[in-house]
Amino acid sequence: MIAAFLFTAALVFGQTPEDFLQESSLLLEEEINAQNGNQTIIQQEGRRNEAEIVQTLTDSEKANIAQLLQSGDFNLAIIRQEGQNNKLALVQRGSNNYYELDLIGSNNKIGIVQQGNENRIVQKIDQVDNLDIELIQIGNDNEIIQVLEGNVENKELKIIQQGDGLRLQIEQSKI
Repeated sequence: MIAAFLFTAALVFGQTPEDFLQESSLLLEEEINAQNGNQTIIQQEGRRNEAEIVQTLTDSEKANIAQLLQSGDFNLAIIRQEGQNNKLALVQRGSNNYYELDLIGSNNKIGIVQQGNENRIVQKIDQVDNLDIELIQIGNDNEIIQVLEGNVENKELKIIQQGDGLRLQIEQSKI
């Protein structure tokens, strides 16, 4: 919910992605301190930005939290989160924005903003409970592929695409 509010505010009130990450950092800092879990913050500017984050927790009282800002000609982010209280905030601005998520766990909040020419989101979500996702793409070749596998309970999904080539594929299966 925090990520959703901040992403929407960023678009409506003209905040920059940097403002978004600063505000989300302050809001999430209390959660991190209270839960003493995994936190990753990455800011990349320039050309050929690549980031891969793997966060795994077995303690249900702790959180996996990742925040990324990539701005440049090529932006690649690959995220793997497994555990409880997974939170992800990602902003990509540039020519080739590609983001991939592999997620297993419960109490998940995901907020993604892509601004650029080639925006692609690929999410594989498996065996999760309590899922809140907001995906925003503003650019030319927007594509979202989301695969929900296994028992996925209590999900909320909001998608905004603005641009020329708008593609959306959602696959869902329940075992």
